[in-house]
Amino acid sequence: MADKFIQIVYSNPVQGREDEFNEWYDEVHVPQLLAVPGMLSAQRYALRDSEIYRAPGGRPPEQRYAIIYEMEGDPESIMGEIRERLAAGRIQMHDSLDMSSWRLAFWTPRGPKAETR
Repeated sequence: MADKFIQIVYSNPVQGREDEFNEWYDEVHVPQLLAVPGMLSAQRYALRDSEIYRAPGGRPPEQRYAIIYEMEGDPESIMGEIRERLAAGRIQMHDSLDMSSWRLAFWTPRGPKAETR
């Protein structure tokens, strides 16, 4: 069995285009990415406000949205397939995504999952 890992992507919509961004992300982008072999699941998140951002040394994240993809296999192979599908038009990007703001990283579990139950 291949190793499972997560990819976290942080992003912002273009100013004034949040509704378009969320509709494209939920209804087009996520389903297209989940059709790629090795992509197992996706969960989107919106940034919550917190007083800790205003504490000394604190600040809110630059991005207002995050998505966590659960993946399995070789990240380079999966991303290669995504790039091929982008080039072929089988994955469509949208101009409501602020391309200057997105960031992504791959994460491998470090030890077992700790739970309260």
